[in-house]
Amino acid sequence: MQGGMPFRVEAWIPIGDLGSVNVYAFTEGPTTVLVDSGMFSGKSVYTLLKGLRRFGVDPRSLERVVVTHYHVDHLTGAAILCEALGAELMLARGDLELLLHVGVEQYFRGALELLALAGTPRTVLEEIARSSPAVRVAEAYGAVAELSPKPLGEGDRIGMPGHGYYLVMETPGHTPGHIVLVSHGRRKVLLGDTVLPGITPHVSLHSLDSDPLGDYLSSLSRIAREMDGYQGLPGHGDPIKDVATRTRELIAHHVDRLGEIVNILGKIGKATAFEVAQRVRWRGAENWGSLPPLGKYLALGETLSHLRRLEVLGVVERLEAGGRLQWRLAVNSLDTSRIVRRLGVEALK
Repeated sequence: MQGGMPFRVEAWIPIGDLGSVNVYAFTEGPTTVLVDSGMFSGKSVYTLLKGLRRFGVDPRSLERVVVTHYHVDHLTGAAILCEALGAELMLARGDLELLLHVGVEQYFRGALELLALAGTPRTVLEEIARSSPAVRVAEAYGAVAELSPKPLGEGDRIGMPGHGYYLVMETPGHTPGHIVLVSHGRRKVLLGDTVLPGITPHVSLHSLDSDPLGDYLSSLSRIAREMDGYQGLPGHGDPIKDVATRTRELIAHHVDRLGEIVNILGKIGKATAFEVAQRVRWRGAENWGSLPPLGKYLALGETLSHLRRLEVLGVVERLEAGGRLQWRLAVNSLDTSRIVRRLGVEALK
């Protein structure tokens, strides 16, 4: 591999504007290790295998598939690859817990129940449920579970053929168990979807006792502190020249979004997450009504994760009445500029 870089193969995926997922191949002699795997789809696996051969990598040399996180476009292609080629599958322990003990259908049902509590009208919930791939991909996740993946956690070392060892760093947020893989000697990090170029990774709330945005901001802060000047190899898009710089941009985005929600609550008082989400400025959408069903699902999950972070910080408080959740500012003053400054400090801790 030229310049000590793994080969990057773009495997086809049928997801929105993404179009493909990056699969990284480390190969030397008779051994290959992949990072991420594409989808449980003939076309996705075919484009991956074709891409490997284009780089001169024999798929029969595949020894191990290391997956950065639970999402369908990164994980489920491994079911086909590992079954066909006898490769070992390794997955972050936090996401492995979801795979084995929760399951994608139950996970999605829980998310819909939370959206209902958050004031989402039945018509919107039905629209989201009809368009969701959760039920369709349940078979794929079941096939992955049958492979008995090996769990990965903080500090584990993975040998990459021709590239030495990469260290596992746990970076929860985008999923509960997301990991990145770091080579400090080569100053490179395989990012999965923790940091992406040009787009903001999705962070959604699925449980009222969790704080995924807090987890995510902590993960970003750690990357910014420890990986200044490192090259990032993301799950989608081109390499990131300086991952710490991009990470700080993502932190700033979420601080701005937290401030936006504070301003919304300052204007309208008590509100459900659905009412807040309708007023947030969503990138690429003229207004709430122009979002597709999947976009509304993601936007509601994002709004909830930001409200929960504000709640943990003591900026808002959560109320429950009539089977619905509402939030309101918990401070006496509506000095939103002061609150936003506080958010920026908290996010970088």
